[in-house]
Amino acid sequence: MNFSKTTEYALRILSYMAMDETRLYRTKEIYQKLNIPFRYLRRQMTNLTKSGLIDSVQGNKGGYKISRRLDEIALMDIIKAVGDTPLEDNCFFGFQGCAFTTHCVMHEKWTAIRENIKQVLETTKLSDLKSSWTLLSEPGLNK
Repeated sequence: MNFSKTTEYALRILSYMAMDETRLYRTKEIYQKLNIPFRYLRRQMTNLTKSGLIDSVQGNKGGYKISRRLDEIALMDIIKAVGDTPLEDNCFFGFQGCAFTTHCVMHEKWTAIRENIKQVLETTKLSDLKSSWTLLSEPGLNK
């Protein structure tokens, strides 16, 4: 499954922030940890704030924090927040609609795959990803 860069970055940002949903994360820290281009990161943080997934706290000791409980934010919520539509009804062969008079041999199989992926994205919560970042943050693993 290919997501847009915007979606990939948003998923990385929020799953990283899920390590400790109670603390404030500064843009500079996220930039250093995730290696997302700084201007793009700032734009992402603004968009995620506008979508209601994170809160922005202004001031010297400010930063960003996740606005809801981790088990209330599904991966699909993040994907929708950035405006991505990876599961639209596109043809397996890349046509806008099925190019054949009758559906091609892949039509039903591809529909089932899309539905399975959609189900995973709707049921997987940020709380499910929390342990992944804990493992990745161990020394030497993210180099």
